[in-house]
Amino acid sequence: MHLLAAQPGGINDGNEAVDLGQSPGDIVFASAADTELACLARAQASLGQAAPSLRLANLMNLGHNLSVDNWLEATVSGARLVVVRILGGESYWPYGVERLSELCRDKNIKLALLPGDDKPDGELARRATLAPEACERLWRYFLHGGLENAGECLHYAADLIGD
Repeated sequence: MHLLAAQPGGINDGNEAVDLGQSPGDIVFASAADTELACLARAQASLGQAAPSLRLANLMNLGHNLSVDNWLEATVSGARLVVVRILGGESYWPYGVERLSELCRDKNIKLALLPGDDKPDGELARRATLAPEACERLWRYFLHGGLENAGECLHYAADLIGD
């Protein structure tokens, strides 16, 4: 089996394992929406050096089970908060949701699994380790969108981890 390095802007169909090459971060965020990832990156840049570290991952690069396992071990295992937005619910990323939930429960990492659209998803909510109210608030920042809400989301995430 080959392990490829992830390319920015690339789409992986899950046939090859990808190594995102990310070190651990205080806050880890994953989504299939590049616009969300870019907005969070811009918001993070405006927060300065005192902000908690942030790692961003596109779910399109985590389609292969080995890619998920590598990412969980290299990046997520050192996180304090993980937020994942999943369009299509757990069935879109079943192995990732299962393994991520297990790891976060085992390591006492705060986890928010959020719908990628404007409809609540009870299945994802049950897999989260973060309080439902906190998940709801994080989700609302993404529903409203924009750079200002991305910044507020990161401030709230920092509060959740005590920074």
